[in-house]
Amino acid sequence: MVLVRTIDVRDLGAPRPRALTLWGHAPPRPRLAIVGARAALHRLGDLATSAMPIVAAQRRSILSGGALGIDAAVHRAALAAGVPQLAVLPCGPDRPYPPAHAELFAAIAAAPTSGVLFAQPEGTRPHRAMFVSRNALTVALADACLVLQADARSGSEVTGRLALRRRQPVAVVMGTPGCDALVGLGARGLPAAPAAFAEAFAAWLRGEVIAAVWPEGLQPLRDAITAHGRGGATLDQLGGPRAAWALFEAAALGLVVECAPGRWGLVA
Repeated sequence: MVLVRTIDVRDLGAPRPRALTLWGHAPPRPRLAIVGARAALHRLGDLATSAMPIVAAQRRSILSGGALGIDAAVHRAALAAGVPQLAVLPCGPDRPYPPAHAELFAAIAAAPTSGVLFAQPEGTRPHRAMFVSRNALTVALADACLVLQADARSGSEVTGRLALRRRQPVAVVMGTPGCDALVGLGARGLPAAPAAFAEAFAAWLRGEVIAAVWPEGLQPLRDAITAHGRGGATLDQLGGPRAAWALFEAAALGLVVECAPGRWGLVA
């Protein structure tokens, strides 16, 4: 039988008191939030499975939001790998959301040292602000954050921004607009190719800083982008069409990213 209780989220590491319902158990720290888009790209959802052996080896727990798409892939991968996890849902315990994940939530609550936390009290009517509250709570309970996929100005991008504001380590898989924007704000950019992702993700979790290797011919491009600061530089600021091929080459090597429409920044 699943344990159901009311807890003060300060006991889980949140900064302010708040009584919420927990099914099951709270996973131990350190906790890594892994989030992403509901309309998930299959190849990015598969990275959740690639990440779990690394998470398990480093004895971390997982947090995610219980949503469709990337979140669901994260929760299922953690269940399969036996990684402790917490699903932080945007609703009250009387209206688990999304309803299609009822069996998934039950499996998480029944798993060892895992649970389902409801970000709203019982009886709360659904409204859009619940998702913002859930994202903030997820970040408050985490020690680091990985964003696998994010559209521009999406909830997943906002979650990454909140983690950066709390000065948490943040990494993203490059290649979607929200993730690329987070790189421009200081997140660590990770490659999407499975083998390269696993190596870079493990290094990031260990706190290792891997220096980017810039070919000599691209050094002027790096210097020009650096001179324009974290907000990046436009093609015109970098020299116009003459700089386009250098940008293309640097992007192919994972050295630069379009951190905002028309603005290029260095990958952290």
